[in-house]
This record gives sequence, C-alpha cells and structure tokens, in this order.
Amino acid sequence: MNIYIESTARDYITKKSQDKAITLGVGKREDAHCGCSVSGGAFPFVKLGVSPFDIDIYNKIDIDGIEVYYPDSVTSSFKTVTVKVEGIFFYKQLLALGN
Repeated sequence: MNIYIESTARDYITKKSQDKAITLGVGKREDAHCGCSVSGGAFPFVKLGVSPFDIDIYNKIDIDGIEVYYPDSVTSSFKTVTVKVEGIFFYKQLLALGN
C-alpha cells in the first residue's frame, strides 16, 4: 500500500498536531436505500494525532516527517491512500481518499 500526503496537508498536520502524527482507518458505508446510486463499501478516514491507547496496535510509518498510524484493515482495503486538505476560508479539515 502507498500512502501519499499532499504538501498542503503536511503543512496543516505540522501546524495543528504537536506530535506531527495522523491516524488512518477504514469506515464502512451501509447500502443506500434512498434510490440513489451510492452502494455499500469501505472508505478511508483520517484523524489528527494518535490515541495513546491504540498506539501499540497500529502499524507506523514516517512519511516526510509525519508519523502515520494505521491498522491492518487499511492495507487490506486500499492500494493507495492520499491525504489532503479541504475547506474554505478559515475552516479546513483533513480528507483521506483511497483506491
């Protein structure tokens, strides 16, 4: 699995996280029952920092000075995960995209 952190996301993480760390995970999407074309499946998510309770059970990799923690389910669900920043004006948040 490849993990990419865009430069704007790296700057955001460095500024907002004292540990310069993020945690990746896998969320599950239930089947949509609204008649739209969205179906069930898995999606990656990202959080700033890492829980001290989970630090020992996660895999850890350093990417450009950012510590990335993730469970095995991320590697089995995605070939690539890209972390980027989205938002407008002063409201910004991290976003993980996987494929």
